[in-house]
Amino acid sequence: MGVMRIVDSTGDSSVTWAIDDPVSVAEAEAVFSRLARERKIPFARMPGAPASDAERISTFDPALEEIVWVRPIAGG
Repeated sequence: MGVMRIVDSTGDSSVTWAIDDPVSVAEAEAVFSRLARERKIPFARMPGAPASDAERISTFDPALEEIVWVRPIAGG
């Protein structure tokens, strides 16, 4: 089972999917696409890897264990 955590001004919400459930995978992929269009930034942790090894990703992969979305930080 995979989980997508969305951290934003409303708090921390999540979307889950099961790789063997095409409906939940399609719903998670749709959320991924929407958040990418909103210019949020996704990071993924590969199965079995520690959270400190999260990598920025650009496409949805249902085999991922965890995806965390963050807002871009404005520089000055």
